[in-house]
Amino acid sequence: MDSIFKNKTCIKTLSAKPGIEIRYAKIPEIIHSIFKKKARLDLRAKSNEVFRREDLINPFLSDEEISTINGFKAFKKQIEWISGRYLIKHLIADLSFSNASLDQIILSYFDQGAPFLSTHPDLSISLSHSNDYAVAACCKDEKQTLGIDIEKITKKPDANFLKIAFTKNEILNLKSDAAQIFKNWTIKEAYLKYIQKGFNESLHKVEVINNEIFHNSVKIDVDVFSTFINGDYVLSLVSN
Repeated sequence: MDSIFKNKTCIKTLSAKPGIEIRYAKIPEIIHSIFKKKARLDLRAKSNEVFRREDLINPFLSDEEISTINGFKAFKKQIEWISGRYLIKHLIADLSFSNASLDQIILSYFDQGAPFLSTHPDLSISLSHSNDYAVAACCKDEKQTLGIDIEKITKKPDANFLKIAFTKNEILNLKSDAAQIFKNWTIKEAYLKYIQKGFNESLHKVEVINNEIFHNSVKIDVDVFSTFINGDYVLSLVSN
């Protein structure tokens, strides 16, 4: 197993609460650590690449996953998908939820898009990515549920975005700086993943006010964890 894990140095671990593990890493560092030298990729590319298992130092992707990746039309989508799989598979293996080789750890999706581990469908996992970062989270206890989101903090969103993303009540309670706005946004996205609906649920049915979550005007009893990474990214986790 040592040879499988020898290129994990780019992965960082974050403990939000007992029973939950979070792994995050910079996508360029993941990509440059998992592909053989002759297959180093131009991360500025826009058109998609054709990937092969033999391009990988350790083949952690199945043939079916390689086929899925090669079906994406955008290179950005391809490397985000690869990076998410890399993180979550290592996390699942580290937590001993699978003794299979990484390419045999299979993820599937519920009807509304939430991922799950095929051999442990009750085990809550969550993935997110934004610009240079990818993140994965997993509950050690199958009785727990979680959702995670990461976003790059850019300039303060304009009024049109705020009206789409937040309710009037949320906007009234929002602090004016961009970091806090993006923090609230990641909490809302993490909650939508927590309930396994994603954007299939109306953004205006979920409100985040002072780190508390209201769904259809009812306060939801969940734990909310948020942290800033390198000052320009914010990561939020919602769990029960």
